[in-house]
Amino acid sequence: MTCHSWFYRSLFYFHAIIALFECLTTITLFLLVVIYIPELFFKKEHPDSEDWDWELVSDKNKFIILLLFFIGGIRALVLIAVLTPLLFVFGWFPCFLCVKSCRQSLCRLLKAKATHRFFSFNCNCPCYRARPKLRFQLQLAFLILISLVRIATILFCLLIPHHITAKSLAVVVGISFIFLLLNSLLDYYHYRVWWKYEPKFVKLQEEIILPKTTLSAKHKRYLPYPLLGDMRTGRYGDKLCTNKSCTNRKLEHILIFHLSDYQPQPRWSQLKRLSPSADTYIGFHRTSAHAAAAIAHSDFRRSVKPPQMLGFGIYFARSIKNTDGKARFKGAIIAAEIRMGNVKEVSFNELNTVQNTNEWYPEFDTVYYNHANDERDEFCIYDETQILKWIIVVDREHDEKSADYEMKSEFYDTKCYCI
Repeated sequence: MTCHSWFYRSLFYFHAIIALFECLTTITLFLLVVIYIPELFFKKEHPDSEDWDWELVSDKNKFIILLLFFIGGIRALVLIAVLTPLLFVFGWFPCFLCVKSCRQSLCRLLKAKATHRFFSFNCNCPCYRARPKLRFQLQLAFLILISLVRIATILFCLLIPHHITAKSLAVVVGISFIFLLLNSLLDYYHYRVWWKYEPKFVKLQEEIILPKTTLSAKHKRYLPYPLLGDMRTGRYGDKLCTNKSCTNRKLEHILIFHLSDYQPQPRWSQLKRLSPSADTYIGFHRTSAHAAAAIAHSDFRRSVKPPQMLGFGIYFARSIKNTDGKARFKGAIIAAEIRMGNVKEVSFNELNTVQNTNEWYPEFDTVYYNHANDERDEFCIYDETQILKWIIVVDREHDEKSADYEMKSEFYDTKCYCI
């Protein structure tokens, strides 16, 4: 367990603390300004007046201010409405904690994934399981909406003439933006853990020393294995792609919404007949976790050690499943988009013309093997510059980050359909 994993698993505590402090701060300042110290931020224009400034505000304006206050702080108010009874019961009656059943109930409540999601205002809609980016976008949209409401509150308070209480309330709302910013930073961190994933390599055959250089421009991202298509639950919103003739060639879609035996495109000869201008192809490459990490920071390297069935180059299969039995190393899967260039197609009887040599280059950029069973087709490219981009998924036995962060269990224990 690392400090980072502890921080991630404790996000709901931070959301709860922020909500608590936001409510305490805003409510305290609100009461101080309205009831006790109306001149907390601004001085009266007429100091000798004995009238309370808040009492001079019209009932209509009071209602609008309070309504905007409530809408702008809805997130914190909902969380505090749940926290208050717990704090009251166990704060004023700590003896309840001595009762084993009460203590166990409290522990179960705090450990429940539904509680974590509630405190972080994180809906457990099935569509979020495979779409961390969508989840963040909706959370960001919600925070922007709340921000706009608070800005409207500030403007409305400032536009009420000759009332320092209303202007002071505008300052209170402005202070609350600090907590809104903290919530948005936590939401962004949660999004980065999933969509800007960085594996934690373990159980490697040799010690891994990652290059100090930045990731390759071709490297789109690592994906955590809980996002793979084999992890889809089949529930509404978390189903595999059912389009039999799916034309979505995004690497994320292929890995997340299709099973490991999915072949994104027909064999090369058929694709060229259907679309003569086609030049890119989706391929899958299996290698060791150590090699995958090196590739992410640099690029692929040609295989030049015999035996090489299709010659010296970089090998790809048409599906994840069909990399099994062909790859010499295991530990990671790479899905890549490849520019095929000039392709030499060979059958079983023609393998002897290309194996253990690179004489087919530069006349050809790629050798494509038409297997008797088209599902087992594979191809070899000569130049790594033909690879346009890739996504890497490290096998779970070589990546313990998902387990440390409890990412797979994050969606367990759904309550009330979406919490």
